[in-house]
Amino acid sequence: MNPLFVVPLFVYAAAATAWPNQVDGRRRGMDLLWVEVVIVAVALLAGSYLATLAEPKVRGLFWGKVALYATVYLYICGRGATVVRAMLEVAPLQFRRVEDRSAGAVGIARGRAIGILERALVLTLVLLGEYATIGFIFIAKGVIRYRSLEDPETAEYFLIGTMGSLLLAVLGAAGLRILLH
Repeated sequence: MNPLFVVPLFVYAAAATAWPNQVDGRRRGMDLLWVEVVIVAVALLAGSYLATLAEPKVRGLFWGKVALYATVYLYICGRGATVVRAMLEVAPLQFRRVEDRSAGAVGIARGRAIGILERALVLTLVLLGEYATIGFIFIAKGVIRYRSLEDPETAEYFLIGTMGSLLLAVLGAAGLRILLH
């Protein structure tokens, strides 16, 4: 993997993680998702162009792979929190925001931290081919949250957030495999 290919994607992943464009209460989740797709596509195209400018040595190819892994983990775990939040804010879903519920800032921070760890675990397990283990993560998560899932809206919010997080991690792993082969 040419390290120059990774540069635009890494720069975007680092900037988007450091300065996230948070989803506000105006139900603009779909807009953020479309902008995200366009920016990632442009970063991939720019990386393809940059990769033609220099031919790396064997050692450079190794560092290109390392950089690509780091970039995918940074994007999926860091930017993923905002992307999953945008999925939950898509207008047709019309969920109440977490801030409107009884959960405080600490609960919201814990939920984001759990989502980051969840995406990192799923990404790693998919890359290792340990697909059955992914099911155990979601079983444990469901057992722990069983009581709060009695409310249908909470259950749907939880399910869409979890599936969105899973989708993002699987897409990241698939994209990484495609780029490396």
